[in-house]
Amino acid sequence: MLELQGAKRRHLLSAYAHLAHALRQMAEAAEGRSPTGVGPPLTPLDPDVVEPILAPLRSLKARFRSVVAQLAPAELAAFEASQPRHNTFVWLANLLDAIRMAVDGIQPSRMGRYGRGTSEEQAALAVLHEELSRKLRRARAALEQAQAQQETE
Repeated sequence: MLELQGAKRRHLLSAYAHLAHALRQMAEAAEGRSPTGVGPPLTPLDPDVVEPILAPLRSLKARFRSVVAQLAPAELAAFEASQPRHNTFVWLANLLDAIRMAVDGIQPSRMGRYGRGTSEEQAALAVLHEELSRKLRRARAALEQAQAQQETE
C-alpha cells in the first residue's frame, strides 16, 4: 500500500477539506443561499437540475474521503473530531465582536466619513445604535453566563 510522508498527508487532507467545503457551498447556492453567506439570495434551482450536477461530486467526495482515510487516517480523525466546547465559545465571542464592529460602524461619529448628515439623521442613527448596542450587551451577557456555567460543569 502507498505510504505518504507527513506533509503530503496534510496536503491530501487539505485538498479533501477544500473539496468538501466547495461542495457544501455548491449545494447551498443551488438552494438559493449565497455561498459567501452575506450576499443577496440566489434563485434556487429545481432538484432535477441540481441532482445531475451534485451527485457525481458527492460520489467524488466519498471516494476522496476513503483515500484520505487510508493514506492519512490520523489526520482525518483529528479533522473530523469535534473540538472542545471552549472552542465553540471562542468562535461565538469572535463572531459577536464582528457584529459589534458592524453595529459600531453606524454611530453618527463614524458615519460622518460618508458625508455630513442632518441633525435628524444623526439623532436617528444614535437611537438605532443605542438600541442595537443594548441587544449586543444582552447577547454578550448571555454568552458570558453560558461560558461561566460550562466552566463549572
